[in-house]
Amino acid sequence: MKKILLFLLVLVLAAAGVGIYLWNKPPETVDGKDAVAVTAEALAAAYTSDEQKANAAYLERVLEVSGTVTEVTRNQDGKTVVLLGVSDPLSGVQCTLREDNVAITPGRTVSIKGFCNGYTMVVLLSDCIIK
Repeated sequence: MKKILLFLLVLVLAAAGVGIYLWNKPPETVDGKDAVAVTAEALAAAYTSDEQKANAAYLERVLEVSGTVTEVTRNQDGKTVVLLGVSDPLSGVQCTLREDNVAITPGRTVSIKGFCNGYTMVVLLSDCIIK
């Protein structure tokens, strides 16, 4: 009986240690990661033509997307959000930047690196940095 209680105590302590480690683990960033290079036009076209195929190729991967800035706004968290326009006016690539004080203006051609989070009406990228 004592061996079973000791085993359970060790098991609970190990589970608590793993839980504490995972809770305090810093979030993953795009810094130093290899990125898949793609244009905003090609990325948006891939998602609008076949979302499942595009998810298999791009979802949760680091992408380096190049395109022309059409809009710069702030989201509800105060983060800067850059929209890279494409030929389809109802689509584009929305990039939420990690840095807040980034001087970027519409009309500028940029290359942005970030995690692909999927597609709503636009392709979503997060933790983005300007290359």
